[in-house]
Amino acid sequence: MLNLYFIVIFFFFLLLIKFNQDQSSMKFSYLKCIIVLLLGFFAGYLEVQFIYVVAGILVWSWYWHRKPSSHPSEIKPQDKAKEQTKAPHKVADKEFEKVQCLSVIMEHMWPYLSKYLVKFLKQKIQPKLRSKSRYLSNFCFFDIDFGKKAPQVTHMRVQSDPEKKQIIMDLQIKYNAPVKLDVGLSERAALARVNNVKLEGTFRIIFAPLMGNKPLIGALTFYFPQRPALQLDWTGLTRLLDIPGLHSLTNRKIVEKIATFLVSPKHITKRITSKCDVTELHFKERKNAVRIHVLEARNLVAKDFYTKKSDPFVVVRGGGKTFKTRVISKTLNPEWKQTFEILFSELPGQEIEFQLWDRDVARDDPMGSCKIAVSQVLKKKCVDKWIRLQNVKSGELHIKVECLRLLSDPAKLNKVIKQNKLIQSPKSEELSSAVLYTVIQKAKGLPVIRPKKSKLNPLAKVQVTVGDTVKRSGGKINTTGEPEWKKRIQFLIKNPLNEELKLKVRNEQNKVLGRASVPLSRLMNANDMTIENWFPLKSKGKTSEILLKLQLRILAPRNISVKP
Repeated sequence: MLNLYFIVIFFFFLLLIKFNQDQSSMKFSYLKCIIVLLLGFFAGYLEVQFIYVVAGILVWSWYWHRKPSSHPSEIKPQDKAKEQTKAPHKVADKEFEKVQCLSVIMEHMWPYLSKYLVKFLKQKIQPKLRSKSRYLSNFCFFDIDFGKKAPQVTHMRVQSDPEKKQIIMDLQIKYNAPVKLDVGLSERAALARVNNVKLEGTFRIIFAPLMGNKPLIGALTFYFPQRPALQLDWTGLTRLLDIPGLHSLTNRKIVEKIATFLVSPKHITKRITSKCDVTELHFKERKNAVRIHVLEARNLVAKDFYTKKSDPFVVVRGGGKTFKTRVISKTLNPEWKQTFEILFSELPGQEIEFQLWDRDVARDDPMGSCKIAVSQVLKKKCVDKWIRLQNVKSGELHIKVECLRLLSDPAKLNKVIKQNKLIQSPKSEELSSAVLYTVIQKAKGLPVIRPKKSKLNPLAKVQVTVGDTVKRSGGKINTTGEPEWKKRIQFLIKNPLNEELKLKVRNEQNKVLGRASVPLSRLMNANDMTIENWFPLKSKGKTSEILLKLQLRILAPRNISVKP
């Protein structure tokens, strides 16, 4: 825990360095004062001796005033324009600034961070991989060495959001270094080895929630807002892919899965104080239902040399989901008129990505892509526009993205279902009429589960099914030997009158310990369409129960009437 506090201090200290470079900005001056106070507070909280703090300030002041000014000299407008055209696209945002000193700090912290990465691989990633298939039950990482070359932090941007009580820090990082990482089914023989890793992208840290008492920050959240560029240099990959269940994987697919592991909406939150309940963070639950209409495209590039046409389709990605439209043959102006639905949290920086492809027998060819920020949709409630496709000579995509209303009146359900049928495209799946919010708390009375110190696998797993959607989560075992999850899961519901929630609790050998089912129609008659209670589990135990909170909300487009 103390190491985590020291990391926080380092980052705040770097913010201070950044803000010293812009004395004219009132915003930076205000934040600079706050950061100085935070630095002093953390030093006191960690019981750092006052003389060390004073000595550090004196040394830093001497260094700062001694070094030559880092401010650029005034340049002519035409020269400034030339410089801007040469600037890398990814740092074109004027809010990003160069921070060479951060790379120096990272270099000194790298031995400790690399040790944490080793623990993270063995204690977090390894159990998840083992639980994917019985053939991977002995899968392990071993002989891990991330080397002495630390990642470089080239640019930094800081944003504050007082309303949501958070500070957001974006770091642009580069890492290209030889490593040693063996993988196999036992530590005696490696099936494959990673020899080199190249990674480049923007890493985000959220300091939230800001608190009025010590330690002032409740938790730290880490993730990549967009997928980083990743390259891995393998040896022995073919032996690894010979494992049953991995035959369908390729090097490209493996890299894609690794690259998206910590990409929005996926994230890691580390609690700093026990006073903070991280499950209550505003971006933890997907409270925003978004309906995406892929309507048409025009002036697309021709990929077929003979017909001068293409067979386009669209891949839609967002909120950890991927959808695909149907293929329209031999056209450069296709019409899809298909609709998809995604639940989004308020995690900053999320996007909806549209990738156009030309269907080909051998390999699909890219036809351009475009993005839209989720924050823009949530702000405007509805976005209907043509978007120019990137990385191609020509082409535009017509989309309509709307944010749906969440209603707590069960009397609106039939009205919404009827109107969904009227607005639904013939080529689209049935539209959702409701969303189910589920909180799986804990269970009691199950066959005794005793923690095994030698086991890294989840000791209790829960599987929740609604319709065709299945979601799973591993749980912790509390001091009484009973499973505890505190897991939030959301489901889009076609018709709550005809569907039910099915739940199974399994042990680490995948044996079912208990099961339960709850008709969603029960929520229609509940107060505020919410039930929080112990539900009986069918198991060998006589009084097995699971604590659930179930809440139903009706989904309604903003452009239709929901009056009875």
